[in-house]
Amino acid sequence: MNARNLFLAGLLSATALGGTGAYAQDAAAACAGEEVTLRILRTPGNYPYPAPMEAWQKENPCVNFEINEIPFAQLADTISVQAASSNPPDILVYDGPNTRSYAAAGILLPITKYLPEGWDEDILPATKAEHSYEGEVYSPGIEQTTVAMYYNKMLVEAAGIKPPQTLDEAWTWPQALEAFKACQQGPAGAPTVWGLGPTRFGNGQPGLVYQDLIYQRSAGDPKADPDSSAYKTFWALSPDGNSVEGYLNTPEAIEALTFYQSLFNAEGVAPKVGIPNAFFDGKACFYIDTPAAGSALLKDPKIEWGITPIPYFKTPVVHTGSTTIGATARSKHPEIAAKFVVDMSWGEYAYMNVSQRGNLPTLKSLFPRFEVYGNYPMKVFIDQLQEWGQPRPPGPKFAQYDKLVTDALRAVAFGGDPAELMADAEKKVQRVLDR
Repeated sequence: MNARNLFLAGLLSATALGGTGAYAQDAAAACAGEEVTLRILRTPGNYPYPAPMEAWQKENPCVNFEINEIPFAQLADTISVQAASSNPPDILVYDGPNTRSYAAAGILLPITKYLPEGWDEDILPATKAEHSYEGEVYSPGIEQTTVAMYYNKMLVEAAGIKPPQTLDEAWTWPQALEAFKACQQGPAGAPTVWGLGPTRFGNGQPGLVYQDLIYQRSAGDPKADPDSSAYKTFWALSPDGNSVEGYLNTPEAIEALTFYQSLFNAEGVAPKVGIPNAFFDGKACFYIDTPAAGSALLKDPKIEWGITPIPYFKTPVVHTGSTTIGATARSKHPEIAAKFVVDMSWGEYAYMNVSQRGNLPTLKSLFPRFEVYGNYPMKVFIDQLQEWGQPRPPGPKFAQYDKLVTDALRAVAFGGDPAELMADAEKKVQRVLDR
């Protein structure tokens, strides 16, 4: 056994608890090797949670933690600065769609060789795609989430509407529009009850890539000829993440976006500005959100509700992606950091983390342990993830792509010309990709 492996064996073999305060003293007493401190950078109250960390430290008593928490709005800039510093963090807890960006920038450590046997078969395909770059995995993924369409049972039943509850019966967007119009109360554009409630994402306005890019993506076809506009519409970015030309401003995309625009304008079934809690206050028939809304309604059932799968044009699709965890490439303790990252995302540690948060696991083997997702209505989220889930177009400069395309989608919703706005978005994104 070489010196490095002897060090790791001593570091990871004893049984006690590390951390801070009295626990740290107990751990130090039981540590049989050299002590190591892993520095974690995350947003307040995020993964990894205390219970799995403490359980892990019982098995790894020579490892302590230093946690630095910063607001989400400052996270990306802080990661860029600290990752290049002389004392970089060892662990990053960040927004999953940025994995390829951080990998391409040399910020993340590839962890493929640390993944446990069976991980490839257990992980959701969308999760692996999101966290892979140039043949290497850079994060094991720790949770997943996506959107589905909630509905107010009293309102839709009064309108004679029966929303589908399974993926094979999911509505197309034109069918969904007819339901919005039939359920809405009051004049188009200024109703007392909206057909489709406003988003609570971001600033409450439409356009966010996570929710709204799926309109045009669903008008495409991933099985079409790779040179066709149908294929490019579905993927919305080239496979290598280096080209967007011909992927956003396609005939299929523009047709879908013209429909999308009509929801907020000609049809007047969705507001352009946020109305806080409209769905929860009984002021909207339908509403798009993540499992978090269902968790809130289960705890406080203000209304009778159900869930229907996200509608589509040609190909059903939902975006995945949520908080994830990775080890930094410049960590002073890469082996230990990688072990911790993988352990927190696998088996019982993963269950302990995700069950406290309430989102979906990334491991198919954990689905049965989340009873709330075993039956309708919340089962719709599991079914969509497994059958329809796709990462937001993964590329080495996702943050810039996300902002520029969100701006374009929002401008479409507010009445701008879809073809002009998407052509402009393609040019702006391509300039970023070419730098």
